[in-house]
Amino acid sequence: PVYDTEGHELSADGSYYVLPASPGHGGGLTMAPRVLPCPLLVAQETDERRKGFPVRFTPWGGAAAPEDRTIRVSTDVRIRFNAATICVQSTEWHVGDEPLTGARRVVTGPLIGPSPSGRENAFRVEKYGGGHKLVSCRDSCQDLGV
Repeated sequence: PVYDTEGHELSADGSYYVLPASPGHGGGLTMAPRVLPCPLLVAQETDERRKGFPVRFTPWGGAAAPEDRTIRVSTDVRIRFNAATICVQSTEWHVGDEPLTGARRVVTGPLIGPSPSGRENAFRVEKYGGGHKLVSCRDSCQDLGV
């Protein structure tokens, strides 16, 4: 299982703040506009005193039995912010390509033009040093960079 900072197992029924493991590396995760106000990017607060928005983790697909609500290391999950936005759309995360540059970004909102794999919203929590890191598993698993 993945454990929170208080030593409790992460559950699909809980809300959690995603914060840097080391002080001085910014704040928690939040939603930020890009060129247009919607959809929103998943971004990190620059001020380490700001926790951002809480997230909810849900097992992805049929990987876990429906009664098992525990979030596990190296297992596909869906992630969404547990917050409302002015965009009136889903806050579930997915990896999307920037239209002009082709750069991949983690965004919220509707999925436009799904990839052949259909795994734009597949993420994992992996062990990293004394904490954890989030990775995107769209095509192959890659660090999110924070």
